[in-house]
Amino acid sequence: MARNSVVMLSDQGQLNFTGDSIRGDGYYGFSDGLHTVQISLNNFTGRIIVQGSLAAQPGATDWFDIKLDGNTPYVQFTNSSATTAYTFQGNIVFLRAMVDRSYITPVPALNTVGTIDQILLNI
Repeated sequence: MARNSVVMLSDQGQLNFTGDSIRGDGYYGFSDGLHTVQISLNNFTGRIIVQGSLAAQPGATDWFDIKLDGNTPYVQFTNSSATTAYTFQGNIVFLRAMVDRSYITPVPALNTVGTIDQILLNI
């Protein structure tokens, strides 16, 4: 299979949500384990979490957080309209992306926290 980009997540009109499972490098047997995630935002406030699984059919407890910036299990944005990319390495079979705004108090109105244009995965 040729390497390509797939949409991991786009806005779902909720404060907190999780995208579908996407096949990672390990699924296809690529040996380098390189993944790049591109995050495109529109006035977005919240945390983006990328998770991986080594399981062929991941269940709820098979997921682990990937530290995109090397320090925390999420990347946090405040009113950001940027496109950023993160590269990480691992023989990950499946990946998924999540949006978390549960830490924001008081709970914000949905129309005040912006949107995700898309999160792309390139393997």
